[in-house]
Amino acid sequence: MRKIALAVVASAIALGGCVPPKVSGTPMVAPDSIYEAPAVTITEKGVVLRKDSQAAYCRGEVAGMYGTRPQYVKTMPLVVGADGSVTIDGTVNRGSQGIKKFQCRYSARGALVDVNLHN
Repeated sequence: MRKIALAVVASAIALGGCVPPKVSGTPMVAPDSIYEAPAVTITEKGVVLRKDSQAAYCRGEVAGMYGTRPQYVKTMPLVVGADGSVTIDGTVNRGSQGIKKFQCRYSARGALVDVNLHN
């Protein structure tokens, strides 16, 4: 037992003067910063979205309206009208209540006009 105690004390003395190595490279990312929100521009008239972010924003809005998660909301490809407005059709799985249809409409600027829920 005495030999073990001496070995522990000797190793503690030997390591006591060590300096931890410097670490270089990319800093760690906090777990809550992994999700990237859609790129938006806030104006006095509301949120303006790029076309590549409109479907994700639509899913989030519909999920909030139905009180469900965005993963249960499916969207079709966006349809661009002659005037530049965008329409996105989709469905939301309501479990025992079935699958409900909806449609998100965006203006030519990229602002959400409305969400029509089809029962």
